[in-house]
Amino acid sequence: MDIISPGQTQIFFRKVALADSYEIRLNADMIRLLMVIDENKDLFQISNEVGMDIRILNETLSKLLKLNLIEPVKKDIQFLSDRFLKALKANLSLAIGPMAQFLLEDIIAEMEVTMSEIPRYQAAELISNISREISEEKDRIRFKKSMIEIIKKDKI
Repeated sequence: MDIISPGQTQIFFRKVALADSYEIRLNADMIRLLMVIDENKDLFQISNEVGMDIRILNETLSKLLKLNLIEPVKKDIQFLSDRFLKALKANLSLAIGPMAQFLLEDIIAEMEVTMSEIPRYQAAELISNISREISEEKDRIRFKKSMIEIIKKDKI
């Protein structure tokens, strides 16, 4: 059973507490995967943490599901607002100039998301990735401070 299909990383799982105490045999991959599963991490984050081949990740998730050790979690994913993205672009333009749009597009592509669908929980990662590319320290600090204020004020 394929759990993961191309482009489908917005799937979340949580561990399930077993009511009955019976013996379960787990292999090393199952233990490794079970240790990192957290309902606040999507499959992309989990995959990066365990470093498993996609085929093995799929098989291992299937085994854990069959044993009722994990269950899928339905989440409504909220995305960054247009207002936040406009502020991000404006602040980045102040820091690096006309190359801001290109840099932003590259970083968003590296994060494997689209401009219109950047999950809110990845805002800090996005800001961190962008700030690493700002060469002038004072500009980098100003960019981070202004984005933190926007996050606080807007609650993105």
